[in-house]
Amino acid sequence: MKGFEALFFSCSMALLLQGCTHLSKSKDAIMDNKIHTQKKCFGRYEIELPDYMFMHSGNYGFENFNLEIVRSLKSERQTIESDWVRYIKNEIAPDMLKNSINAGSKIAHQDMKSNPRVIMEYINTEDNPAKVLRTSYIFQPFYLQKFAERKEWLLVSGTWIDIPRPMPEEQLHQQVQHQLDAQMDDINKITYKPYPHYAPGFCLNNEYHYYPGRLEKNESYSLVWHSKRKGSNTFLSVDVKTYLKGEEAKLESRVSKGKLLQLFFPSTTIEVGGMKGELYTSRDKSNPSAREFQWIPSHVETGNHMKPLIKIAGRFDTRDLPPELRDKISGEELAIWVLESIKMRKGADEDIQMFRN
Repeated sequence: MKGFEALFFSCSMALLLQGCTHLSKSKDAIMDNKIHTQKKCFGRYEIELPDYMFMHSGNYGFENFNLEIVRSLKSERQTIESDWVRYIKNEIAPDMLKNSINAGSKIAHQDMKSNPRVIMEYINTEDNPAKVLRTSYIFQPFYLQKFAERKEWLLVSGTWIDIPRPMPEEQLHQQVQHQLDAQMDDINKITYKPYPHYAPGFCLNNEYHYYPGRLEKNESYSLVWHSKRKGSNTFLSVDVKTYLKGEEAKLESRVSKGKLLQLFFPSTTIEVGGMKGELYTSRDKSNPSAREFQWIPSHVETGNHMKPLIKIAGRFDTRDLPPELRDKISGEELAIWVLESIKMRKGADEDIQMFRN
């Protein structure tokens, strides 16, 4: 969060001594004053937010594809397929230039009859300066998924297909096709499923859902909600990532900042998504009605999808509230109420329970 560390160090002594102990009354304060809220789902979780907040961005990364749900969802129009082809070709065109480090790249496959539609680039890395890339055949698939019943389309990026060099051409073709099929199968498991529901797997937003029928190896997502109020800087960001066994060093590097905060600053312990963690808040010097905050889990485990690394940051301004409520609820109370509303959706852990062993 921009300026968050500086704000911590510039907090007044009164705030440091006070901590956040008064936040325990937050839930009663919110409910008593009847703030209008709406439940939203993301990933395996659900959250209750003031109704003036909307999903600004939602990035999901899985084993076989990545997508940004807000910007990738397109409504039906007559030229969408040709527009998409032109867009993808423009995106990959720099790799095909003679002076490119990936010169010799080309479109290796294009199918505009399948669902999803697919264009796959072969990225020629034979002369790439990065030695690690020169040892592989690399393919980048792009997809356009049609939801006929909704008259909507979804733009999806497949993960790199990375196959060691050298390899006989027929065997290379077989391996590429196998991974391409696996990606398309997973993308076809994205369905329209309005929330609320108890389906296993992942909400992409309140309308679209993904469940691969197995426990995802790579599971990460990052969501940001903003206020609709004109001129408001209110936002909430939530990052979730599951680390595999053997990735302890990566996990440790991500949580080290949180451990530093725990050494020097007072905090309030609250539970988010079934995990206990520490909430740190700070005043905004330029705006007395605003509070910045950060929540960090106390304990994360590699290989445990029930205890992923969840990092939350935000800024809430009570000027977003109706005038009659602005003096009744503090930014701290609003923040802790929203954070405590984050729960794992009922049924979302079905795949964890089924495939964890």
